[in-house]
Amino acid sequence: ATVALRAGAQADPPGRAGLAAATAALLARGAWLGGRAVDGSAIARAAEALGSPLEAVGGRQLARLSMTVTPPRLDAALALLAAAARRPLLAADDLEQWCQQALDDLRIARSDPGAVAAAVARRLFWGPGGHGAVVTEASLQRLRRADVQTFHRRWARPDASLVVLAGDVAPGAARALAERHFGGWPRPGPTAAPWPLAVAAPAGPRRVFVDMPGASQSGVVLAAPFAGTAAADHRAGEVAAAVLGGGYSARLNQAIRIRAGLSYGVFGAGESDPEAGWWSATAMTEAANAPRVLQLLRDETLRLGAEPPQTDELAARRAALLGGFARRWQTTAGIAAALCEHWAAGRRWAALATYAGEVQAVTAADVRDFARGHWRADALRFAVAGRRADAGTAADGHTLTVSIDDLDFDRPDFGAGR
Repeated sequence: ATVALRAGAQADPPGRAGLAAATAALLARGAWLGGRAVDGSAIARAAEALGSPLEAVGGRQLARLSMTVTPPRLDAALALLAAAARRPLLAADDLEQWCQQALDDLRIARSDPGAVAAAVARRLFWGPGGHGAVVTEASLQRLRRADVQTFHRRWARPDASLVVLAGDVAPGAARALAERHFGGWPRPGPTAAPWPLAVAAPAGPRRVFVDMPGASQSGVVLAAPFAGTAAADHRAGEVAAAVLGGGYSARLNQAIRIRAGLSYGVFGAGESDPEAGWWSATAMTEAANAPRVLQLLRDETLRLGAEPPQTDELAARRAALLGGFARRWQTTAGIAAALCEHWAAGRRWAALATYAGEVQAVTAADVRDFARGHWRADALRFAVAGRRADAGTAADGHTLTVSIDDLDFDRPDFGAGR
């Protein structure tokens, strides 16, 4: 049983990065249930008595509450989920505790070259807007209970939510349960607020090096444009991403891990809204090898636009995509999560039924054309975090170097001008 709210980090207001994550976490830390205020401990005990924790997860596009229970306990589980989604306490003490935990996590992440490079790459590609916003100590310290309450009122509403029941429950019974627990949910206004558009606004440097003295490893991240879910070439993009960085036998792993031995692996990931998206590839390497890894990431990405995949290569990557898609449907929790992500990305429901055929229909020429159109040299952005002496710099007007102590995501130059 899952309740998804279109209340992800992309909707964080300017200067309040982390607000969506805080709101999602607080949903499970207390709610009005049966006419009385119930704190997080009582919510947890009630959920565990039904055989499942009540999980609250925040993401870029949505917040998700979920439980996995046996069919006789579904009604009681939905009562807890509805209370958490509709009537959370959003207590000031819980927010303060969450912020302290988030600050601790942030300080740990700031010593991790991979996490630092990933955050810089996101900001470098998207710009300062909602999609490029990065949680910082300053943004967390600005959060107040009134911010969380306002965010919840704006985004937690029945016409911007999804309830998924996946398991041994008949459609009629599922509808009756949904009506019982969510049917009386009033809309806070006539229409839901417009969801922030995905518009990349990269500006300034194409490469950012973050100097982290003492780091033994460097994180190297490539950020590249990707097709929106409504674009005609979205499936071609998915296959292109799989060819380039979609597993052990993908091109980036072949070049960087297998042939050059520079990393334990290159990991690709993508995000798409209907309008646009981005794709990134991340590698950890010894600090002295960071410049070479960066060059290989660039060269292999550009090569795909000139050298399309061979027949066997294309077949293997399409099979990997289809296998990953199929595995998501092996558990009820996997089904619910897949449906929520599909909905949050603005995809048509019918696309689930046509996915396999569309992937199989992508040709080598489609992959080449996608790479040529989207992954041009001037569209790529790179972030490296590690020792400056080993990361290297280039005085070409497109490269910026900043100390980890000066790194500031609220500044267009990342704090390099300090």
